[in-house]
Amino acid sequence: MENCTLYTHEVDMGKVLKRMQAHFDTAALSISGQENNWDSITAVSGKKLLRKGHTLTITHRQRTVPGYTLDHSDEPIIANLRGMHAFVEQISADNEDLKSLLLAKIPTINTEVVVKAEPAFNGDLRAAVMEMAHELDAIFFSEGNVIFKTDVQGFWDKTGALLLDVNGHSTATNLTVSIDAKYFDSPVTPAADALMRKTRSLQQLQEMGIRSSAMLPPVPGEADVTIRSAAEIATRVAVLAAVNTVAFGYLDGRAVTAYLQQHQLWEHTTPGEKAFLQDPQEDSKTRETWKCEAIWVLLWALNKVPSLGYMNDLCNLDMVPAEDFPFRGPDSDPAAFLTAATTVRPAAAILDANDLYYRANWACVDARLKSEKEPVHPGIVYERHYALNWLICYRNQEWDEVTCDT
Repeated sequence: MENCTLYTHEVDMGKVLKRMQAHFDTAALSISGQENNWDSITAVSGKKLLRKGHTLTITHRQRTVPGYTLDHSDEPIIANLRGMHAFVEQISADNEDLKSLLLAKIPTINTEVVVKAEPAFNGDLRAAVMEMAHELDAIFFSEGNVIFKTDVQGFWDKTGALLLDVNGHSTATNLTVSIDAKYFDSPVTPAADALMRKTRSLQQLQEMGIRSSAMLPPVPGEADVTIRSAAEIATRVAVLAAVNTVAFGYLDGRAVTAYLQQHQLWEHTTPGEKAFLQDPQEDSKTRETWKCEAIWVLLWALNKVPSLGYMNDLCNLDMVPAEDFPFRGPDSDPAAFLTAATTVRPAAAILDANDLYYRANWACVDARLKSEKEPVHPGIVYERHYALNWLICYRNQEWDEVTCDT
C-alpha cells in the first residue's frame, strides 16, 4: 500500500467527488455518506474478470471554522498543521524563499485529504490524484511513493514539483499562497485611533520608499488591546537573553539551564526554548540568534533603549548599559534588572510600532511572492513584528505560538 496527503484551503469536498466521477466509471466508485457530505470515497481501477483491481481510498478532515491562522485549538487538524509548520521551520533549505512561501501556505490550509492506493499509485490512480490536486489547488506531503518516484519525505506542489524535502532540496520555483476573503474575521468598525495610526504608518512607509497595501486593516485601538505587564516583559527578556548566549556559542545548554533553574526562570522558559537548550543544533542556533531583535524590542518597550532604529539595521545589544540588561554571564543575577523594570511604554507607542512593522512585514512577504527584492531587511522586520505581536497579546498567543499574519 502507498499513501499521500493533500492539503488545501478549499472546503468544498464536492469537488473531489465530481473529479472522481469524471475520472472513473460510476460502477468503479463506492461512496460512504451523503454525496454532498461524504466520509470516504473508494475507486477501483482496472478490475477485470478473475483479476483484482487497483484501489484508491480517499478520506478527509477539516477545520470546524475555516481560517488562515493556526490559533490555539484542540482540533486535531490544527494541531497537525502547527506540527507541520514547526517541522518545515527546522529544515535547512537550499531555497529559503520557497521555504518561506511554504510556511506562509500552511496556516491557510483548511482541509486534509488522505489518499491511499492498493497496491500502489499506478498510472491511472496517479492521474486521478494529480487531477484532484489541481482541482483543490493543493500541496502534497508524502513519505515517498511512485507518484514522486522517491522514498524521501517531502512536500510537492500540484504539478508534482518538489517544494521541500527533509534534506532541504527543491525543484519547484514558486508557490501561490491564497486566502479566500470570506474566511476572514467578521468585519468590525475600527477605532478612530486605529485608523489614524494606519494612515500614519502608510505615510511613513511611503517616505521610506516601501510600498504597502491600503487594504490591510488597522491593528486594534488602544481601548481594545492589552499590553503585557512590565514584570512579564522583563521576565521574558531575562530568559531570552540567557538562551541567546547558547545560540551564539558563548555558553552550552546545560550551563544556561542551570542558570535559569537557579534564578527561578525555568518555569518561564518555553517548551521550544527548553528543547533548544537540550539539543542546540547548528540550524536551530542560527534561528535563535535572530531573537536578538526580539530582545531589543522588549527592552525598548521597557524604556531601556531609546528607539527601535531603522528596519535595515541589526540591533546591537552591546550598546545597552549593563544595569539595563539581565544577563552578563552565568554568575550574574537578574534580580536587579527584574526589580527595576517597572514601566512600559504607552500603549499608543507600542501600537504605532506594531502597525508599522505589520505593514512592513506585508511588504516583504508581497515582494517574495512576486520574486522581487524585499524593500527592507525581512529578518529584522519579522522578528520585531513577532515581539510586538506578543507585547499586544495578539490572538492571546504564547511566545512559541506567536504568528505574524500579513
